[in-house]
Amino acid sequence: MKYWIAVIATLAGTGSVLAEELVTPSGLKVEYLDRIVETQAGGETWLTLRFVSPQIGTDEGELGYEQVAGDIDALCNLEGVKAAAETGQVDQLMITLMDRKVQRGVHDPEATMFIGAYQLTDGGCVWQ
Repeated sequence: MKYWIAVIATLAGTGSVLAEELVTPSGLKVEYLDRIVETQAGGETWLTLRFVSPQIGTDEGELGYEQVAGDIDALCNLEGVKAAAETGQVDQLMITLMDRKVQRGVHDPEATMFIGAYQLTDGGCVWQ
């Protein structure tokens, strides 16, 4: 499966590309929010990339999970694979797409979040 994402980017001080806005295969515009690396109790390393798009949600006129699932896969296969290479050994890669910025660990019942969990293989991301 072929993926493409148009990137409007700025260079970070480390030489990495830090995307400000991405346009996914379906045309969904997403903003990169943050990268979280966590060591789990069993010793596994999980990498979470969080993105924001006010176009998603469960109300009429908003894009639901079924409409953006391929975009979440594309974000993993492109941005996630690059971030995992920069991070080092990653056992699980999570892509979170939300309709608004939500601080990690803060409960926001009004927010919509779609989450994809992936294993990284030589061929890219495999949905779990």
